[in-house]
Amino acid sequence: MRVLLFICVLILTACSNADTPTLARFETLTIDIVGPQADESPETFRDHRLTLTFTHEDGAQLNVPGFFAADGEAHISSAASGNIWRARFTPHMSGTWEWEANLRTGENIALNLDPAAGTALPLETPTGRFTVRDNIMPGGGTLIHAGGHYLRDAATNVPFLKTGAGSPENLLAFSDFDGTRDAGGTPFPALGEDQLHAFEPHMRDARAKDPVWGEGRGTALLGLINYLGDVGVNAQYMVTMNVEGDGQDVWPWVAPDRMDVFDVSKLAQWNIVFEHMNANGVMTDFILTETENESLFEALDGNEIGVDFADSRKLYYREMIARFGHLRRLTWNLGEENGVAGNSGQDPYRQPTSPAQRQAFTAYIRALVHQDHPIVSHNWPDSEIETYGELLGHPDFSGISLQAHHSYAEKIVEWRQRSSETGKPWLIFVDEPLGWEYGARPDSEDPTQDRARREVLWPALFAGGSGIDWYFGWQNNAPTSDLSNEDMRSRNTLWRQSTIAREFFETHLPFTDMQSIPSEYGNTPIFAKPGEVYALYLPDGGSADIRLPEGSWRTFWFNPRAGGPLIEGSLIKLIKPGLTSTGRPPSEPDQDWISLIRRADPS
Repeated sequence: MRVLLFICVLILTACSNADTPTLARFETLTIDIVGPQADESPETFRDHRLTLTFTHEDGAQLNVPGFFAADGEAHISSAASGNIWRARFTPHMSGTWEWEANLRTGENIALNLDPAAGTALPLETPTGRFTVRDNIMPGGGTLIHAGGHYLRDAATNVPFLKTGAGSPENLLAFSDFDGTRDAGGTPFPALGEDQLHAFEPHMRDARAKDPVWGEGRGTALLGLINYLGDVGVNAQYMVTMNVEGDGQDVWPWVAPDRMDVFDVSKLAQWNIVFEHMNANGVMTDFILTETENESLFEALDGNEIGVDFADSRKLYYREMIARFGHLRRLTWNLGEENGVAGNSGQDPYRQPTSPAQRQAFTAYIRALVHQDHPIVSHNWPDSEIETYGELLGHPDFSGISLQAHHSYAEKIVEWRQRSSETGKPWLIFVDEPLGWEYGARPDSEDPTQDRARREVLWPALFAGGSGIDWYFGWQNNAPTSDLSNEDMRSRNTLWRQSTIAREFFETHLPFTDMQSIPSEYGNTPIFAKPGEVYALYLPDGGSADIRLPEGSWRTFWFNPRAGGPLIEGSLIKLIKPGLTSTGRPPSEPDQDWISLIRRADPS
């Protein structure tokens, strides 16, 4: 390998001074280093390790992994070689920062967390500095798990309640991405000959300022993201690798069987899409493995399941974190249906990883990230104990990506309690509800979305769930099933009703201080901050009884189907704790309603 002297270059479009750029808190800084000429080869990715150390004026330090960026314009040029090495950093504190670049070489050094491993390559300009203002980047800060059962914005402390899309899980099987093809997944005639997504219905949602690449490439997918933001969808669940899975059309490498050679231009194009998601308020829910490839890395590397985890997995994690760990809205999900073999039979790729391995995966990811993104894992239905039990209290693990086909509220309450008892309360997301067959049906088959709203949305949120990603199922008519869906408007009613629910929580409830409490009378879900506010979901309308403390209480009604303002009810005065009725809804008494009861006098 030919080693060159390096020149460091700062890229920041908002800054005119390249030596000491100034940016807002949580604005991403991209640092490019002109380094050795390299190409898409195992040597490049295995035997080089770029790390930048960022030091704040108060002494705090953060290490950020870097990556090979070919010619620095690979998203447009599709270049596979070049001399640009890159790192991205999202600062959380204002003040002066300094950085130092360290590019080292050695056999498999990219897998080694020891900062002294390998040999340092000389840098002509190895350091730099920049200033961060007190103002916050538009859109807020990084979503972090800082205790409790909800994500929070690190800049504003505003809680985040997820109402997201869980399909198509192969969103990245998009025809405008370089190196993307179908390698033998489940066929869907509606997708055409290439079996890739085109998302043509979302061309109508494109905007002139969308960050397309090449000659308008990416327009439809960027338009899809615009639509999600417009209807209030604030997360998108997607696999970043589904080799041997259902779609067999998403991987970050130049080929599905070359797991130490990453496709630089494809990943640069992915990054454009992910940053566009964040700019539109959409969190990227990265599913790092699909159930059919849970142990793909270990099987191909010859690791014994349950003892260690594979070098190719370590390389994959590092590359994903280096390229996308700067995103402000991001969840690292260890994988779909992790931990239980399900119907895997003897397929070595589908064998479950062990609890010890999942603990090691979590610790490895946490050691590489520079932001406190949540790390969660998905489960096979009704296997929560096997999947999550040994992770309770783990310092780096954030919570559950719960797949269930029933008893959503009960499971949420159970795992909130289990995790809280360890002193590390978990996030409890509901991802992939309503069964693999149909999931959330399209509006054409369920125009009112009654089942999703009544069985999952409100019961899950009233149980204290951290949010939901809606899955589209396998047996819905194409192109509205999970892998075939081309138009996110197929669930427009569901998106709007989910946004109605989220905005009700954000506007009317101190929900981070509330919990599900058992009802003494019937099965009405009650979400409460006892002594202050009580919210009851009445899935079949009517009225319910609730025991309240003494004092004056004001009742209100809210329509979960259409939204709108609160409708004032009656004033209740109790001279001692007692049983009272919510009264009846103001209209459509046989439809679902929310009864909200607030204390009307000081406690």
